Amino acid sequence: MELLQELNEKQQQAAAHIKGAILVVAGPGTGKTKVITHRIAHLIRNHQVPPQQIFAVTFTNKAAQEMLERIKLSLGATQGLDVRIHTFHAFCVGLLREHAPEIGLNRNFAIFDQETQDEILIECLRELKQNRLEYPPWRLRDIIGAYKVRLEDAAASRDEIRTGDGTVITDPATIQNLVDLLKAYQTKLAYHNALDFDDLIFRSVEVLEQVPAVRAKYHNDLRFILVDEYQDINAAQYALLKLLAHWPEPNVMVVADEDQSIYSWRGSSPKYIEQFIADFNPTVVELEEHYRCSEKILRAAQAVISQNTRQKESVLKTHRDAGSTIYHYTLNTPDAEANHVITLIRKLVDERHYSYGNIAVFYRTHQLAEALVDRLHQERVQFQRIGRMNSFQEEHAQGVLSYLNFIRWNLPRDIEKAINFPGQLIDDLTLVRLKWLAQRHGITLVELLRKIDDYPEDVGPLTRWNVRQFFQQIDEFHRQIEGEKISAIALQLFDLLAYRRSPYRAEDIHEIESQPEIPGLRAAIDALYSAIDRGEPIQLVASYGIDSCCAAHIICQTLERYLDRKIHTNLLPPDASVMPIINADGVNMLIGSFANLPEPEGTTILLGFTTETHANIIQLVQAVDDESGTAADSITALKLCQRLLSYFETPNLADMIVYDLETVDNDPRRAEIIEIGARRLSAIGSELERYYQLVKPTHKIPRSSTQIHGIDNQTVAQEPDIEAVLPKFLSFIQDRILIGHNIAEFDNPVLERDLGRYLGIGLSNPYYDTLVTAQRLYPRESCNLEALSSKFDIEHETMHRAIEDVRVTHRVFEELIKEDLRRREVRSLPELLPFVGIGILGRGLQRSEGMGANGDSTRPGIVT
Repeated sequence: MELLQELNEKQQQAAAHIKGAILVVAGPGTGKTKVITHRIAHLIRNHQVPPQQIFAVTFTNKAAQEMLERIKLSLGATQGLDVRIHTFHAFCVGLLREHAPEIGLNRNFAIFDQETQDEILIECLRELKQNRLEYPPWRLRDIIGAYKVRLEDAAASRDEIRTGDGTVITDPATIQNLVDLLKAYQTKLAYHNALDFDDLIFRSVEVLEQVPAVRAKYHNDLRFILVDEYQDINAAQYALLKLLAHWPEPNVMVVADEDQSIYSWRGSSPKYIEQFIADFNPTVVELEEHYRCSEKILRAAQAVISQNTRQKESVLKTHRDAGSTIYHYTLNTPDAEANHVITLIRKLVDERHYSYGNIAVFYRTHQLAEALVDRLHQERVQFQRIGRMNSFQEEHAQGVLSYLNFIRWNLPRDIEKAINFPGQLIDDLTLVRLKWLAQRHGITLVELLRKIDDYPEDVGPLTRWNVRQFFQQIDEFHRQIEGEKISAIALQLFDLLAYRRSPYRAEDIHEIESQPEIPGLRAAIDALYSAIDRGEPIQLVASYGIDSCCAAHIICQTLERYLDRKIHTNLLPPDASVMPIINADGVNMLIGSFANLPEPEGTTILLGFTTETHANIIQLVQAVDDESGTAADSITALKLCQRLLSYFETPNLADMIVYDLETVDNDPRRAEIIEIGARRLSAIGSELERYYQLVKPTHKIPRSSTQIHGIDNQTVAQEPDIEAVLPKFLSFIQDRILIGHNIAEFDNPVLERDLGRYLGIGLSNPYYDTLVTAQRLYPRESCNLEALSSKFDIEHETMHRAIEDVRVTHRVFEELIKEDLRRREVRSLPELLPFVGIGILGRGLQRSEGMGANGDSTRPGIVT
């Protein structure tokens, strides 16, 4: 019994309890967790209960880990490790992984977190043409969770719908829309073989109720059950607890404090304390000794709690001293709070001689602290903001997780993250277009990407190759990890990602970008692109030498791999004045003596060749190599191929709409549209059609808005209202891709709100936000529309008029596309970089042997 000697009398009574149910009513700071851990240690050491037959329930993983550490401290490092300490959800995952097939589930189910739930719900809203603002994902999640924690079918048809906060919805149209959405959501979960968090307990209860053998197994395996923070339990969790308890004498201990119940929004209620007493007839022990706070803090807290409606009032006792005086201030605004806190800090530092490091400010959420943080900066008050960093939210961790998730579940969200990590394989605009195509064809983005070669008019050859390679690597990786442990899988994934990393450092990119354009390169690319596009014959001529052979290989590999020109090698005798060694469909590569070149057929590209030739032959002459005066042919070839593929990557802009709204108010929840402008683009990005309309708002336009837009009440007096305008605007945009600046956060929500309000539909168009792309490309610069127009030297008239903003946005859009394409161009073809290195080394070797920089010799070249 020495384990219990450090406990007070009431704690000992609870920890020493052996048979039957027990309810420990424990206020804050009375040692609730201490009682549970000491009871577990007491059962193991003094009653020889096998650790694996003890199941302790906590409400967080952190609490579970802390409880295990305390048990190890009581029993020693090795004892007690087999105690089952889990959250309800973690326990249910294990139960379902083993027994899901008993109720027709696949045990390899996915578990959808809140972010994935929202993604699935947004898909349902789009497919059912429901308005996202009228039925926001968080509200749908609330309704789904409310039914599942009550162990009811969320997708069942019903005459009324109850939300998590108890609101009752009775409107028949709304009920039907919600039922349709919930059914679609459950259908998608089934399609993905997935459960959400509420399903974990819901389906575990189903297993235990329907399969007596499984229930009997857990009755045999779990002799003692202990539940911490019991006041936060909900109906589904209580049902699970009753099913796990071994009747007629259930050894269940629950520790509860009615005043600390904080999860009523997810179905928790102190009423389950009374329910436990009614069902389990427990021994009741109340802990009253408080160990955490001073007398003044404890009494202040109890004064607040006493305002609650409750059946029984407990009186906590503390043996600590009275403590410092508590000061309480009531302020009306966040700014007033921030100013007052700074005043107090100044007084403590200046008058009481505290240092800043002696002062702490606590707040409930990080969002509430933003006003204070701003004011501290303004007042030059030194501070350190402390917040728990979630490493899984960091970009690189998210990228790694997206691979693992996609390999396991094949969800659209994960493919979008994985395919552009660690290097970007699909640019922003192409990804939007692919999602639009998938939506039009009624397939998932993953299905479309696996058939990427079916869309040559929408996706360039470099992107198609990258996507094919991505799926080949993913599929091969999936085969390799079959049956492997997670540690081995992680290591193999890191190897895969290392292969996919760009070989360029930031300084390398800067060096490449600062190099002057190679003379003649642009003309060579234009000619080669045109010849390939028209299917004309092409001659590629290279001089002898390792560098030229590497350059030839780079070009031939690019033509074969990315442009599907099958290459065949054909070596002729070395004394031939002109030796064709490679020929393809209309493509010839020649190596040998260049003194007497035949009249070329079609377009000829020369590499490493400086003598006079026919006027219609494109000759590449460089001035980069300091010693020879010419650049390495392999460098020229790589740049030629990168730019050539970049030409083919020029996006198809057909079915895209650039649009802008001008509004009264800048809050999308309240903003009223007073002007709409839009352009429909051709495949090459020129304007095909224009839409423009002034709109009369329901309220007067304030002078402040008129100063911004130049639109006053008289201007719109005779204009139609938004209800009359929307059908015509919808007819203009149809299902096309929308392009705009900050449309994700403003224009789209405003438009969708009005579509729901007046037409009862949502906005399902995919979109490209120039602000989002600009922030990715220029993270340290201002990316508002006016700043970008200055950056790109776009002349503009008065901003904040729809037509002018559409014109400027269109130009900014074009510049962003070019910049995105240029950056991808510089980083493309990394697999051919070794041949550039070999070529440069070859030039050095040839120079040291007394050969010309171009490898001039009568010996034939060798291409491997």
